[in-house]
Amino acid sequence: MLIKDMFQKDIERNIKGVIKVAQTDEENIYQELDEYVVTRELNRHLSKFYENYQQGIDGYTDKMGVWISGFFGSGKSHFLKILAYLLENKKVKDKRAIDFFMDKIQDPLVFANMKRAADVETEVILFNIDSKSPLDNKSKEDAILRVFMKVFYEHRGFYGDIPGVAEMEKYLTKEGVYEDFKREFKALAGEEWVDRRHTFWFDADFVIGALTKVTSMSEESARNWFENGVNNYEISIEKFAKDVKEYIDQKGDNFHLIFLVDEIGQYIGDSRQLMLNLQTVAEDLGTYCRGKVWIIVTSQESIDSIVKVKGDDFSRIQGRFDTRLSLSSISVDEVIKKRILLKKEHAADMLKLLYHEKSAILKNLISFKDSTADLRGYEDEKEFADVYPFIPYQFKLLQNVFEQVRKHGSSGKHLSEGERSMLSAFKEAGLRYKNAQEGILVPFYAFYDTIKEFLTPSIARVIEGAYENPALKDDEFNIDLLKVLFMIKYIKELPANIDNIATLMVTNIDEDKLALKAKIEVALRKLISQTLIQKNGEVYIFLTDDEQDINREIKGMKIDEDLIKRELANYIFQDLYDEKRYRYSPQYQFSFNQKMDEKNYGNQTSSIGINILSPLSDHYAKSDQELMLMSSGNGEMILKLGGSDAYIEEMEEVLKIEEYRKKKNPAQLPENIQNILNNKQVEARDRRRRVRDMLEEAIKSGVFFINGDKAEIKGSSVKDKINAAFHKLVENVYTKLGYVKTFLESEKDLVSILRSNEEQLTIDGSKQNANELAVKEVFDFISLQDSIQKQVRVKILLDRFSDKPYGWKPLDIAGLIAELIKEQRIRIRYNAEYLEPEDGNMVHVLTKASEVDKAIVIKRVKVDESLLKTAKNICKQVFNKTDLADDEDGLMKDIRHLIDQQVAEIKALKNRYEGRKYPGKSLLDKGLEYFGEFTRGMDNVSFFTRLRDLEDNLLDWEEDFSYVKSFFENQKDIFDKGLHAYEKYKDNSVYLTDGEIEDYAAKLQEILTDPLPYRRIKEIPELVNKIDEAIRRVLDDKKQAAKNAIQLDLDHLLLRSNHDGVTDETKNRIQTFYDGLFQSIDHFTDIFKVDATVTQSSTFKENMDIRLSREIQEWNNREKPVINDGGVSFGVDTVVVQKEKVKISNLIMDKTLKTEEDVDKLLHSLSVKLKQIIRSNKQIEFVE
Repeated sequence: MLIKDMFQKDIERNIKGVIKVAQTDEENIYQELDEYVVTRELNRHLSKFYENYQQGIDGYTDKMGVWISGFFGSGKSHFLKILAYLLENKKVKDKRAIDFFMDKIQDPLVFANMKRAADVETEVILFNIDSKSPLDNKSKEDAILRVFMKVFYEHRGFYGDIPGVAEMEKYLTKEGVYEDFKREFKALAGEEWVDRRHTFWFDADFVIGALTKVTSMSEESARNWFENGVNNYEISIEKFAKDVKEYIDQKGDNFHLIFLVDEIGQYIGDSRQLMLNLQTVAEDLGTYCRGKVWIIVTSQESIDSIVKVKGDDFSRIQGRFDTRLSLSSISVDEVIKKRILLKKEHAADMLKLLYHEKSAILKNLISFKDSTADLRGYEDEKEFADVYPFIPYQFKLLQNVFEQVRKHGSSGKHLSEGERSMLSAFKEAGLRYKNAQEGILVPFYAFYDTIKEFLTPSIARVIEGAYENPALKDDEFNIDLLKVLFMIKYIKELPANIDNIATLMVTNIDEDKLALKAKIEVALRKLISQTLIQKNGEVYIFLTDDEQDINREIKGMKIDEDLIKRELANYIFQDLYDEKRYRYSPQYQFSFNQKMDEKNYGNQTSSIGINILSPLSDHYAKSDQELMLMSSGNGEMILKLGGSDAYIEEMEEVLKIEEYRKKKNPAQLPENIQNILNNKQVEARDRRRRVRDMLEEAIKSGVFFINGDKAEIKGSSVKDKINAAFHKLVENVYTKLGYVKTFLESEKDLVSILRSNEEQLTIDGSKQNANELAVKEVFDFISLQDSIQKQVRVKILLDRFSDKPYGWKPLDIAGLIAELIKEQRIRIRYNAEYLEPEDGNMVHVLTKASEVDKAIVIKRVKVDESLLKTAKNICKQVFNKTDLADDEDGLMKDIRHLIDQQVAEIKALKNRYEGRKYPGKSLLDKGLEYFGEFTRGMDNVSFFTRLRDLEDNLLDWEEDFSYVKSFFENQKDIFDKGLHAYEKYKDNSVYLTDGEIEDYAAKLQEILTDPLPYRRIKEIPELVNKIDEAIRRVLDDKKQAAKNAIQLDLDHLLLRSNHDGVTDETKNRIQTFYDGLFQSIDHFTDIFKVDATVTQSSTFKENMDIRLSREIQEWNNREKPVINDGGVSFGVDTVVVQKEKVKISNLIMDKTLKTEEDVDKLLHSLSVKLKQIIRSNKQIEFVE
């Protein structure tokens, strides 16, 4: 049976696969209404719409917006147009629109609502917003309003392109003179007004002339109205809403006006401003018209998704567009099945039988690999009969293709204007196979011709050019394959691998799919060779013209092979196996060298390593025997990668893409080129992912060569496998690793070994040393080095025994060294000193990287017993110590402790000299010299030998040292008194003329300067007393003489201070000074200090005399008020004081005084005479 004979309706009949809102001829409208399929989904949408629409009929509502969304080709434009017919209840060939739906609507309530709405007087304005919008309109903020105003004016017969002209026409109509105006205009212009109004600005005189004839305007008024009112008419949403309100009010009660706007979503695009404009238009129409004016729009996106992208508060427009209808692909499928694919009964039966016969073949034939899209074959016999010769997956996949082509491949035509739809696509594809017999299947490339008309030239040229390509045109299969690859280019859910391509190109139920795949592979190679497609992993990608150019440039990039090697190594050592150390056991982790294809990766300082060979390596082609030989005895295992080597080509392609992108500046390239480069970046990421996956498989299937053997290594993952190989390598390289049985966890364990007693020499406390073999290895090496007189440092031991064949941990090696130290088999010399096990530096010199190279390991030499015996005897004699250790280290430690104590005691005694000339200091210095010879750098033999050599010196020194200790314990205080007395004598010796005291001082000095004064110190107290008494006698005499002299100075100053004019401050200063001077004399113990007070008094007296004279003179010369006849004035008033001049010679009659009594008598006589003069109110002035 032919395909065309299976259908109930003639597939060749004229079907308007695409409904254009501008199509208004009666024949088309009739077919649209007659053949419109009301699916279950559309039935629900009609029910919801009419239920909400009743609110505007029965009362008032501001929820007067309907938002119809659906993918391109879903039939939303058709649905919008049908709603326009139904609401207007359009009459076509004597049949109302509502009558066409009597049998289409099963629910009587829904149909009743539809009929009720159809009976309401309604006018509809149906338009595609993009076609009604001027080219420059979208850039304006009020673009939506301008289009609404235009279509509203045009609906009323006015010129909508110029609002001012339309307003003029509206005014003339209202005045009833519009027809008269048109007649007068024609008379003046010679043409009809409707034909000339688009050149309105050039016909000013004709317009003004017509206006003056049909209205009462003067020419001046008409011109003014033309220039200001019409030409500069200002629009606003509020004016528009009021204008619409006025219009519907004129039409009578319950009149409805419907704006039906196709593809408003595509028109708005990503413009926030246009969305705001639509919101305000809807809001004002809802507010002013209260449900009598509705706006019904279509969009490919739902209103919620558009609002979410725009980001602003669009809650008001969401409130207005409360009725939201979404058309799905299911509805489209149903329409196609009913309008095109509905089968005759006998054809359906035949197809069901065919399905039963071929169902197993069909399931294998129609299958997709790695697809995340819900693409499927036939579900059962009924579906096979319903959709044959098409396949169920084609409905959904074609819908996705339409969507993606609209985004990526459209030439700019408005797809919503009807270039193609799902309905037309299936009809046109069916027509191409109408004469085929049953058994054929329509391949997916059959839909290409439906969409090719609106493809961009860069895409269309590729496919059209393929028809002329000599390498391809011999077999149209090549071009059909290219079409398929183009159509699914942007369908991310369906990878274009060979399996999926084969499914899409199946043309018959009995197709041999394996043969088809083989044919496809040949064709793919041809297309790749012509740079029409590219391979990305298992996926094949269609290339546009621009993509082909870029691919050719990328293909020409040169990449250094070393860079590929480095990148592959990065994947392995930074990702697949990113371990830096191999964990052999809880105790052992080994660093390892990394190498790949003769290139070192990182530092090569470890004893073991891995060398990976890829096909880029010079050694990759070597035989197993050669590789076994390469791996022999060098601590490096070889991994020869297995599996496919496609990762090399993939990695090279990645590097070419990345290098190409580096050389381009995307910001300066056209947007389409930028998009291609961005896609290339994504492709590079995909290729990198595949490189990683392929390398992972290459390692898993790789072969390991370890220490001269081809090793059988098992492991489910890369890490498991390499770790297993390392385990085997470690056991082959570190053959003495197991010598260490017990391990140190921290430095605390090391401290425990160093501080343990003899019975706890091991870590675990047992007498049997579990690490005996390891200790022996270390000691044997030290002994060997000692035998050839080669120095051994701790670092040498750490390096040697951490390297092969040992591999021990540094801390464990330090533990082994510590055990040898405790066993007194070795010593550590550090900073020229031998360290004891308990020394605080010992742990550092065994473990710290900065110190291990400074610590020298020395094999011990046993000390002779006679030296130890001598040492004990010296300790008994010198240190009075007999409780000493018997072993040489213990004894040496005890003696060092005694020496340290003795040195500390000596230093403490030296500190007590404090610069004084105590006896025995040279003996202390000698002791420090003796004990200083026992440095920390001495080994045991040297130490005990030197101790023996100094035996006699130390015994003599100890005897003398006892006197020094006794001096500081019993005699020092008396000696201090002697020193003090002698110093005091020297200070006052000039005043001491007694010969006896000089003898005492000489004896005292003799004792104090004696190197060994200890037996004579008992004489010091008596000598000190004699000297102190002599000094005290002279001191008392000196104090009295000083007081007498100072008293005379005081009396003199007191006498002068009694004069008029002397201030109280001066008087107080005199008294205070002399009070302090007298007190200090009483406390002085030094004669010279007493003598000094006389000089101090004399100096003070001289200074005060000057001050007293100044004050007295100032008093005598002071100004005092003088009373004159004219009043009081000030001047110098010379005070006349009576003075009696007295000659001293007249007062003293007797010129010779013999006794102290004579002196007293003379002074008394003088006193009486002088006092008589004072009593007579006179002052005494002595004269010569």
